[in-house]
Amino acid sequence: MEEGKIGNIEMLCIIVNAIVCKAFFTSITAVIQRVGTAGWYMTLISAALALAVFSLVSVLIKAYPGKNILEIFDEVLGIKLGRLHTFIICLILLLASSITLREFADATKVYLLHETPPGFIVGLFIIAIIFVSFLGLESIGRAAKLFSYPLILAFIIVIVLSSQRFQAFGIYPLFGYGIDTTLKNGIVRSSAYGEVILLGIFAKALNNSKDLKGIGYKSLIISSALVSTVLLSVILSFPYFIAGELMDPLYIIASLIDYGRFLQRIEVVFIFTWNLSTLIGLTAVFYGSISCYAHIFNIKDKRPIIISFAITLYILTLIVPTTSIMIDYVVPNFRQLGWIGFYLPILTAWLIWFFFKRRKQADAKEN
Repeated sequence: MEEGKIGNIEMLCIIVNAIVCKAFFTSITAVIQRVGTAGWYMTLISAALALAVFSLVSVLIKAYPGKNILEIFDEVLGIKLGRLHTFIICLILLLASSITLREFADATKVYLLHETPPGFIVGLFIIAIIFVSFLGLESIGRAAKLFSYPLILAFIIVIVLSSQRFQAFGIYPLFGYGIDTTLKNGIVRSSAYGEVILLGIFAKALNNSKDLKGIGYKSLIISSALVSTVLLSVILSFPYFIAGELMDPLYIIASLIDYGRFLQRIEVVFIFTWNLSTLIGLTAVFYGSISCYAHIFNIKDKRPIIISFAITLYILTLIVPTTSIMIDYVVPNFRQLGWIGFYLPILTAWLIWFFFKRRKQADAKEN
């Protein structure tokens, strides 16, 4: 199954959607609970750390031209240890997609489909993921580029119209629960931008791998700007002690827009953004986990394992019995510990390359 080639804009749209789609759900509430009114710039700290880690990925890609990050793991760490690191990334991507999908299903049940079982919502969404995954990365990239323009326009419309509820004093106290708390949470929760690792996994799909560094930086800058805007809008719209209790504050903001009889209850625009961005982002993360698994076992055709991975995703999504457990335990712990799965394999590979492989490469090039 050939990956095909995708352009820089397509790859940029894939990464941005994979990162930003989480901002539509409980992640915003969790951030406000932990750092209060400082949430809108705490996420910029997380993005800065993710950017630093991605810089290590770009260095490795540059040191091994023509290879993606999974092949570089094998080259630097050896086959067995490299495949173990690839398995860790495969697992963390699958867990990330299952958690976001569960948040989507719970939010959909609470606000839209009150009587519909979560399993039915999850099942329909996974069918869509399967269909898009069968088309391959090239189709995912084209869909991401096609829909990202109306998605960003709808997002801007919602934010601008909701500004009628903004109250400037909502950002005070500026330091939230303290600078130390903000900095600590910004570092620990940097896994919110961990999906940027997809760029290393899909590196060979780019027409020019030299552009990888620029795409990664742009995607993190755009994603952090969008997430920060969402957080700032929520903080300006609600007192932080109320915003910290809302399951989906951005949906509430959209539903409260009221400019008279002919311009109110435009949350349907937000729902369109919510559904489509989540589909694109989750499909990219799901396909990334399949790519990792295929690399571990040298599987050339990914299609036969898409269905089995989809079944696994369905089970992982619904294995947590209640929404409260998901919000209070699963999501917070994953956001705080997810950096281990996203960043530790990259850091290990970079350290070994820097101290043991780099000199050998330089000597071989001179000879």
